[in-house]
Parts: sequence; C-alpha cells; structure tokens
Amino acid sequence: MSEARARRVVLIGLDGATFAILDPLMRTGVMPFLKEFVAHGVRGVLHSTSHPLTPIAWTTLMTGRLPGNHGVFDFVRVDRRGDHPDYVLGTSADVRVETIWSIASRHGCRVTTLNFPCMFPAPSINGFVVPGFVPWTYLSRAVHPRELYPRLKALPAFNARELALDWDVERKALQGLPAEEFETWIKFHIAREQQWFEIARFLMKEEPCELTAILFDGADKLQHLCYYLIDPELAAPHTSEWAQQMRALCLAYFRQLDGFIADIVARAGDEAQVFIASDHGFQAAGDRIFYANVWLQQHGYLHWVTDAPIDHEGRLTLEGHTGTDTLIDWSRTTAFALTASSNAIYIRRATDTHGPGVADRDYATFRDRLIQSLLAFTDPDTGERVIDRIMTREEAFPGAQLADAPDLTLVLRDRSFLSVLRTDEPLRLRPLPYGTHHPDGIFMARGPGVRSGAELAPFSIVDITPTLLYGLGLPLPDDLEGKPMVAAFESAFVAANPVRVETARAPTAERVVDQSAFDADSEREVLDRLKALGYLE
Repeated sequence: MSEARARRVVLIGLDGATFAILDPLMRTGVMPFLKEFVAHGVRGVLHSTSHPLTPIAWTTLMTGRLPGNHGVFDFVRVDRRGDHPDYVLGTSADVRVETIWSIASRHGCRVTTLNFPCMFPAPSINGFVVPGFVPWTYLSRAVHPRELYPRLKALPAFNARELALDWDVERKALQGLPAEEFETWIKFHIAREQQWFEIARFLMKEEPCELTAILFDGADKLQHLCYYLIDPELAAPHTSEWAQQMRALCLAYFRQLDGFIADIVARAGDEAQVFIASDHGFQAAGDRIFYANVWLQQHGYLHWVTDAPIDHEGRLTLEGHTGTDTLIDWSRTTAFALTASSNAIYIRRATDTHGPGVADRDYATFRDRLIQSLLAFTDPDTGERVIDRIMTREEAFPGAQLADAPDLTLVLRDRSFLSVLRTDEPLRLRPLPYGTHHPDGIFMARGPGVRSGAELAPFSIVDITPTLLYGLGLPLPDDLEGKPMVAAFESAFVAANPVRVETARAPTAERVVDQSAFDADSEREVLDRLKALGYLE
C-alpha cells in the first residue's frame, strides 16, 4: 500500500440525478442532509458523455477514459458479423481499459463497489463487488468474492429479488403504466434502494475499505415515469388527489435517499473525502416519439420483413426476447437502428462485391447524404427539426475502439430516445408524459482538504477517476484522458499533495472471476430487463 496515501474515499453514485430536481428538494426540506453537505463542500455541473447513457457514462466515470477507448457504447455489444447484425449483452470483458477499482487494488487499497454496470462477471479486485444488472437467481455467482454472498444472505432484511428489478412491471411502466399501478412501482424502488443501502452499511462496518462506491439508481427509474410529478413547475397543474399522492411517494423516495447519504457519510467518518456524482441529468421529453426505422424505410434505406408487426401503442420496445433483427429484411437494408438506448444508426457495410450493404469506397458519401437527409426532417405540425444534431463515430467516439462504435448518434431536439419499431408514420404522439436523459449531471464533494461552500465550473465525467485517485493519494496512470479536479480542493491541500503520475499498464480488459459463468438464460433475463426499461427494442 502506498505510503503517501493516508486518506479514505467514498463515492456515492446517483443515477440520473439533476440539480433541476435536487435543488428544489434541498430548498423545501425534503433533502436536508444534502443541503448541509453541499453547504460545507463543493458542487458543480458534471458533463456526461457525448451520448448520456448509463453504461457509457458510468464506465467513463470509473475508468477516466472516453468511450472510444474504454469500448462501451450501449447496454449491448453490436455484432455486425454473420448473415445480419445482431447484439449480445455487454459484460465486464467489454471494458477494454483498467477501472479505478483495479488501479486502487494494485496500489494495495481495498475496494468495495456496489451496483455499477459493466461489472459482471465480477472483476478480480482487492475487495468486494456486487454488480448491477444481474438476475437475482444468478446473484450468488455474481458477487466477488463468492463467499460474500452467504454473508449478505444472512442479513436480516436481505431480499435478493428486490436487488433485481421486476421486469414485467418495468416493461409495463415504460410502455404505459396504469394509474393504479404507479404506487406499487414507486414503492418497489424505495424498497430496492433500501437493499443496496443495507449491503453498503454492512460492508462499511464489517469490511471497511479505502475506496467504497455505491450506485443508487432509483432516481433514474422514477424520473423516466414520474418526472412531470417531481419537477415543481411541471407538477403544479397536476392537482388531482392521485397526482398528489404519487408526488408524495416520489418525495418519500428522495427523503429516504437523503437519509442513506447521511448515514454513509457518518460511517465514513470525518477523515474521509466523500464524492457524489451522477452519470447524466434529466429533463422532460417532448410529446412525440421518433420512429427511426420508419423514417429509414420511407427513404429507401431499410425494408421490413413481410409480417413485421405494426406498433399502435407508442412503444419503444418489443415484448419478450424478440429483437429488432427479426423485423428487418437484411437482404435490402443499408441503414438501421438496432436499439432505442443508443440513439444510433448503423450503416451496413458490404462484405463482398455482390453482398448487401455499402461498399467501403462509397461509405463517406453515403453517410454524408444520410446525415443531411435526417437533419432536414421536420415535425409536420410545428415545422421544427426533429433531430438537433448528428454525430459521426469519429466525433462521438474517437479512440482505439472506434471500429465498434455506431456510425451515427442522433441527438433529438427533445433529447428523448428513439423507437426502433414499425408504425405508419415516423412521428407519433407520446401516450404518456416521459422523462429523458440530459447531458448535465451533478457533482458534490466534502471532506478534509475539500473547499467549503464553493461552486465549481462545469467539468467532465471523465475527470472523476483522476479526482478520486488524487483524493486517495495515488498516482494517476499517464493514459487517463481526464484530469483531477484540483479546483475542488483547498490550495494548501493541493500544495502539500502534488499530483503524481505513473506509467500506465498496457491496455487490457480486466481479469474477471468467471467469464464463462454467465449462461444464456441469465443473458436473456438481463436483456429482458433492459427492454423493460425501454432501452432495447
């Protein structure tokens, strides 16, 4: 263990947290501890990745590398080999660079990491891993070390089923949840966060580590469905008894979360630096759904199979295990959207002179023409452009893993996710109010050496890993693309603790405990969960 390191660090991840929601909650007394925390620390806007999506952004946060180098572009990995494009579930093996968990481990620090994506199968680190996005039936084989699970199972309130989401409920929620089911939905997430908190509290007491990180993801789940009930301005017109009751339940979630943060900070002790960050922010989505594949079909880029079902319900996803690849006639398709989560359009490349797709020599011209045509698409009712911006793979994801990145990434005018389904028109009314991701997340910090009452200039999520390593007193690998946010620290602390740099190890995926243990049934379960959340077709 490094002799220069004498500090402990705690990272609290709040998936989808935004100051647009947290500031009113702090002002009105729903989150009093968070208000006190930031009053004695620093805060600032944290810019997310080019496409602000959970696995992309959290992997960037925990590696200090941008997506084009860490290799995670979606919840899934798209495979363009074979007869037609397909996807498989993303795993920890898809993270092509070191994480902060292994960097700290090899410097002798013990690490706890809870509920983070792309951590399954669990990497072999000096500490404890309970990964997120794991079927509850598989949890006993997912944790590291394996002997941790019996200890968790022995906790009085432990419930493995609550750690994994009820995917049938979530599918209904994102496709349109009946009013009578909202209460069950919100209470489920309140209970689930309690499960993660109990694990964190147990490990902080029984197995204290130099670096402890826990991700609470309920805010993201509630805001997708209930943003219009949580945001004070949007909620004002909704005065029915039902709306008031659902808003009160959402506020109860945030009140509980505030208590969890207070307890974790207290357990960390006065000598620990505590950092709070989100992967992206949130906002209300517009009232239209963009069916990207319908637009592509109308412009001759895509062809449906004869019996492809037509969506009449304003959905983003299909039911069950059925994938978009089964809807498309691949013999006549040159461009397609495969997942709602990626907001991406892939261009099919020809593998031989007679096969379907775009020849390499025609790729640049084809892509430019497609971009210009998409940008010209407007809402017939308003005349406004549907797509605000289109990023090429070189713009969005430069780096060593560029070849695996989507060809185009769309930023819709209302920042919502597109739909990959078939319907009669490329734009349809959204059946229910919806919350969507915004690129501006949050950062807060407090502890010894951290400034008090300071507002930081906005900075990038790629800077979090170097900032945490600096807080731990560890050297920064020289291949990190971020830099430590030294403005968060007192000048005297920075002077006494200069930034140190080490030569990075050769880029490689981290060794996982059991790469072969993730079977097909478990993968289908996780894919169903992502469909339930509205991220996959």
